[in-house]
Amino acid sequence: MKPEGLPRPFRLAKRSEFLRAQTGGAKHHMRYFLVFVAATASGDARRPTRLGITVTRKVGGAVVRNRIKRYVREAFRRMRRLFRQGLDLVWIAKRNAAEAEYHHVVMDMVALARRPGVGAET
Repeated sequence: MKPEGLPRPFRLAKRSEFLRAQTGGAKHHMRYFLVFVAATASGDARRPTRLGITVTRKVGGAVVRNRIKRYVREAFRRMRRLFRQGLDLVWIAKRNAAEAEYHHVVMDMVALARRPGVGAET
């Protein structure tokens, strides 16, 4: 594993995983993102929290979309311990996400982690 990477167990990969989180999860509106939070399909609370990101072409060109995804992945990599175990998170970029800087993504992630049922108990 890369020392700074986001390994496979922490990522949503299949379309069915994204759809299950979007249809059965709680919807949270953030400043730049719409976030769906659902328990993992297996229901095992010991599994790591996984991340999925969706950025449509309506948000911007490929460079903009890739930058947004990098920001979200990096913020999640650094702050995944703020979230309780056994969740699937799907981050969908809103159109204004093209204006977001990294610190805006961090603020959205921290705000989400503070919501009931999402953050880790401390």
